[in-house]
Amino acid sequence: MKVAQLDYLHETGAKKNQEDYLWPLAGTASVGDRIFIVCDGVGGSENGEVASRIVAESMGVSLSKTPAAEVGLPLVNELLEAARLKLRDFALLKALRTDMATTFTLLQLAGQRAFVAWCGDSRIYHLRKNEILFRSDDHSLVSSLVRKGELKEEEAREHPQKNMLLNAVRADDSRPVADGRWIDDIKEGDYFLLCTDGLLENIRDTDLLYLLHQNELGEIDLGKAFRRYCYGKTRDNYSMYLVRVSPEPVEERMTAGRRIRQRVGWLLFLLVILVAAAAFIIRENYFVPPVPPAPKKEINLLIPENRSRDSIEMPSVVPVAATGADTTAQ
Repeated sequence: MKVAQLDYLHETGAKKNQEDYLWPLAGTASVGDRIFIVCDGVGGSENGEVASRIVAESMGVSLSKTPAAEVGLPLVNELLEAARLKLRDFALLKALRTDMATTFTLLQLAGQRAFVAWCGDSRIYHLRKNEILFRSDDHSLVSSLVRKGELKEEEAREHPQKNMLLNAVRADDSRPVADGRWIDDIKEGDYFLLCTDGLLENIRDTDLLYLLHQNELGEIDLGKAFRRYCYGKTRDNYSMYLVRVSPEPVEERMTAGRRIRQRVGWLLFLLVILVAAAAFIIRENYFVPPVPPAPKKEINLLIPENRSRDSIEMPSVVPVAATGADTTAQ
């Protein structure tokens, strides 16, 4: 999975301070990143900007150290609980109220899939051309009433309790519980949008699809277009990461697979050679018995039977006179 386009917003809006936080930090993300987090410090709580920063950084750093194969909702909730404890410890250290809290949204790209998770009323979208494939359910009172059919979505926008959250990462003793899911159906040009509720004050679902369509036609700059929709009209902070993805083509995946298999094959070949060499050395040094020394040679001297063993000299030779006379005994 590749990141083909990346846009972000991190605006104060009509508020005096910025309580939203992006990870990677606003302005530092690149197409090489695979983890994106958007948090919104809960309005009305003391140091909401601190809560969003602590949770976003804690989750980002922890997930960066985690193999993608281990990512899932159980792990995210476990890491959120660890982030909550950091938030609680900070509040106690600084003598702050324990109602400081933040929302949380996550997009993590892993291979050809994407994992999304959320806690609170910050939202995640999976968009394709003129279609919303997925939209997260806000953990808020008015959203629960909309799902039950007791409120219409337009009514929920102006409801006096629209900011009442049913779930968030808080500095008190309540354990955060995120929702999450894997998304496998991803095609060329799909978008993932993570945004705080301030962005949605003036951007409806139909506006999202319109802006993406205009971007496909090459007629707008997405980041600037989103900012124009919100600038001067949004009472809250408004922040987002908008990530356009490009799945790796099948041929490239197959080529990469072949390269991996070739490397594995060479590694196995070298491993076999090393094992064989080690086995030979061990056998020569520990299992082959040493060659015994050659036996000493014994010389058996043959002594004629009519000779004494004490004297084995050759018989003396009697010279014969060379006179030619007959020396036959008379």
